[in-house]
Amino acid sequence: MRERQDVILGGGLSGMTAAWTLQQAGEDHWQIYEKEERVGGLARSVAVDGYLFDHGPHILFTIDAEMEALIRDLLGDNFHAQERQAFIYHHAHDLYTRFPFQAHLYGLPVPLVRECLVELVRAVQRFERGEFQPRNYEEWMRGVFGDGISDRLMIPYARKIWTIEPSEMEFSWIGRRVPTPDYERIIAGALTDDVAQVGATSSFWYPRTGAIEPLPRALGARLKNVHLQRRALRIELPAKQVVFSDGAVVPFDHLLFSLPLPSIPRLFTGVPPEVERACAALKYQGIYCINIGVDRPDVSDKHWVYFYEEPFPFHRLSFPATFSPDTVPPGKSSIATEVAFSQWRPLDRDTAVERTLDALKLAKILHPDDRIDLIHTEEIQPAYVIYDLDHAKNVGLIRTWLREHGIWNIGRFGEWQYFNMDHSMRSGKTAAEEILRSRPGSAPLGYNPP
Repeated sequence: MRERQDVILGGGLSGMTAAWTLQQAGEDHWQIYEKEERVGGLARSVAVDGYLFDHGPHILFTIDAEMEALIRDLLGDNFHAQERQAFIYHHAHDLYTRFPFQAHLYGLPVPLVRECLVELVRAVQRFERGEFQPRNYEEWMRGVFGDGISDRLMIPYARKIWTIEPSEMEFSWIGRRVPTPDYERIIAGALTDDVAQVGATSSFWYPRTGAIEPLPRALGARLKNVHLQRRALRIELPAKQVVFSDGAVVPFDHLLFSLPLPSIPRLFTGVPPEVERACAALKYQGIYCINIGVDRPDVSDKHWVYFYEEPFPFHRLSFPATFSPDTVPPGKSSIATEVAFSQWRPLDRDTAVERTLDALKLAKILHPDDRIDLIHTEEIQPAYVIYDLDHAKNVGLIRTWLREHGIWNIGRFGEWQYFNMDHSMRSGKTAAEEILRSRPGSAPLGYNPP
């Protein structure tokens, strides 16, 4: 073994895909270190009394052909595609409409639909006059969808999930995450429910068995140099070495860093004051997952439901058995709810479960006589990156400093971006390919050793 290796910190999907890319290129001078007892990062599942819950609900979808091919290869016969059944609950009207709201107004009260369509026309008129110059996420929503759609759902939901005002967020992250159907499609969706679904998740994939964890487990099984239960204590610069909690010191040529960027001042030596300030300024929220086992089959035929109104502490819930019947015991159901929290909206752990159960009864998802088999909670922090107005500036400054020291930041929290699983995998692959290209006389990408 040569003295200096390429070190990958974090055995999540980004770190493992980076390792797989290096390994496929015939490289063996790399090591991956994971603090937990198994790989996967957030893409993990937990078994509780016969129920399976993901560490925060997960689904797979992508437009990245390479990542799709890798996912299909990893899952093999366990790969299962299905059509989305996602809805929005409107407590004020005691009804559900399909997701996304703006494309499925049909069924809502006529005055509300009329308001949404009239304000949409006004937004189009403002756009045609050249008045669409949004400075933040709220202005983007109002400019694209009009005040009706924005005020009725999109802004209340944004406050619920992000825990801050959308006027304090930028909107470069939106991409395919906020479906923007054309205006003809919005009008058609207001007149009839017989319209095609829109959005990136209209079709998605999920393993037939084992919940989401078979994906990272399959990738980890292919890798050679994986070290579990190894926690990085300190990263020393300019010496370029990682000190682990067991006292081991590992020098590195390149470091692929998938840990959260706010941890840099705590982990690294020699951090400039401006980088420390940028790290301290990064914003995020957490998710408190309240998972419930119910002694009743077929609680719902939906995959997931969004909630935007005040009586509901959660912004979304999922029904794991509709993703895969393997996630619940025979004759049972489960509900996975997500409660967003942050320093701007602290979590009341003492009342969160009780409020969630009351809200599920209010929405008529739980019946008064339902027997609850179990309640299992998980706290994920950070969970989602918040794109405040200084996000790009701060992340760019941190990334530049890291790269000066031969460090690639990868994955959702390493790049500090709103990444899905396929994005995280692509992030790791891209970083590994850049490192391979930087080596004199490196093997061509895609080389498979005999």
